[in-house]
Amino acid sequence: MIGLSIHLDGDNCWPDMRGTEWLKGQITSIARLKEGTQQGNSSIAVRIKLEDGREVIAETTYKLFAGAALAFQVAEEREKP
Repeated sequence: MIGLSIHLDGDNCWPDMRGTEWLKGQITSIARLKEGTQQGNSSIAVRIKLEDGREVIAETTYKLFAGAALAFQVAEEREKP
């Protein structure tokens, strides 16, 4: 599985996408796959409905997903007045 980059400040976080064509989508569902990795660990699948009606499923490990969620939670707490 591909690693996961975590951006705590999303403004201009993907400069490599400037000038490229891309589709916008909405996350419609998130699922835990109990033995989703080759090692038998849990993975997370995210279902995304694209603006043209097609759907995509993206997957990452549970550990990376949980780490990202924790990083976002810490950033949110630190930025509160």
